[in-house]
Amino acid sequence: MPATEVRRLDKFVNKAFLGKREIGRPMKYNIRNQGRTGWVELVFNPRTRVQEYVSDAIKFAHPYIFAMTYKFHVEKAKEAGMRIEDVYCNKFHKEPYIMHHIYAQYFHPETLLERVRDVRFYRQPRTMFKGFKVPDWATSKEKHGWEVDAYSRNAWDNAMQDMKSEWTPVQHPGERQEPNPLQWLRSDHLGQGFGDRLFYNEVPQLNTLGSWWRNGGYVAVNEDDREQHKMLHSFTNANQDRQIDFGIDTTTPEGREAFKKEWDALAELAPEMIKKEDLVFPHEQAPAISQEPHFQRVWQHYRDHSFNLAFANGVETGAITEADADAFKRFVGMQSAPCINVWIMAKTGKMDHLKDDEGFQASMRVMSALGMDAVEFNFKTAEPLEHQFWEQFDGMYELTEASMKEDLPMIVTDPSNRAAIEAILSQDQEKLE
Repeated sequence: MPATEVRRLDKFVNKAFLGKREIGRPMKYNIRNQGRTGWVELVFNPRTRVQEYVSDAIKFAHPYIFAMTYKFHVEKAKEAGMRIEDVYCNKFHKEPYIMHHIYAQYFHPETLLERVRDVRFYRQPRTMFKGFKVPDWATSKEKHGWEVDAYSRNAWDNAMQDMKSEWTPVQHPGERQEPNPLQWLRSDHLGQGFGDRLFYNEVPQLNTLGSWWRNGGYVAVNEDDREQHKMLHSFTNANQDRQIDFGIDTTTPEGREAFKKEWDALAELAPEMIKKEDLVFPHEQAPAISQEPHFQRVWQHYRDHSFNLAFANGVETGAITEADADAFKRFVGMQSAPCINVWIMAKTGKMDHLKDDEGFQASMRVMSALGMDAVEFNFKTAEPLEHQFWEQFDGMYELTEASMKEDLPMIVTDPSNRAAIEAILSQDQEKLE
């Protein structure tokens, strides 16, 4: 093909259809929760006059929408003995096969069977006795004690995200015959697909309303926004949930008052899902810890290291006696990493035969000296007890990603392993390029 035709074709495709493309760093295919975050940004932090009008319209319509839909859903959920979470998320009487596949691949069979039994208890009698209503004592809320289990939702979202990441990425969602002009009129072309880019190392063109719709909000690709860069490009932090930005500066009294007003309004609309007493201002929330598997392995090493330091400091200061320290080491096994699960099972009554064991008694005294006897375990959530322990340990000892990087030389002594871990933890812009 002559060079002139190549240039003409390139101009025709690049400028007429796609705009001028630029090559950049590879971006992640899936951007998690962009849609929800984008709409929150639009409602609470409008940036243009048009967005202000849209925000006011949505806020005005919210009470009426909740009155017509949400209250009806809550009523039907209580009638069926289901949680409101089951109505909005996992509809076990209407699930597509992909959801059953997710359960088969990622969850213990008892998890699915338990939820199916809850629905069957309502559906089977209803087929014989029209208008059957589940009694209060048998509802899922009364049985399990919660309407929305955040950890269960995260486990399900992570499983769905893994499934989506394994799917072969295509430029446009759905199946069609692209050469057919009639296919260009399909509705899923509107606000969908990769209209901003065709390749994963292409800099997106994010200057149109369609770009906002496709990406579910603003995506700062060319701006000096470290959080956005981490979300889009970083091996460690990409494909992670973003903390919702309400666009309200809660460090000022006026901002806290405005945020509380918005929170109370949502709590009145959806009291089953949002509690007024659960209010935490955004500036008081600790930075989210990446759930990326490689990072989590390093983070657990840091937790074990911090626990061992606190334990050694307690022995050195005399808060923990030598006898209790030796008995504790034998009970939980401190050779490589503490097996906290043994102590948890004994403390929560799952292993009653260990309650009179001298090792367990010594472990209770050691945990009391470390301040961990105040740890509370919630049996009404899907989160494992060991995860609950370590999350509370993070808060009590104020573990952060920054402090982990400072202690990294003490955690990893092998220079080659240290270099590998530093590569995982590195978020510097220069190392991303």
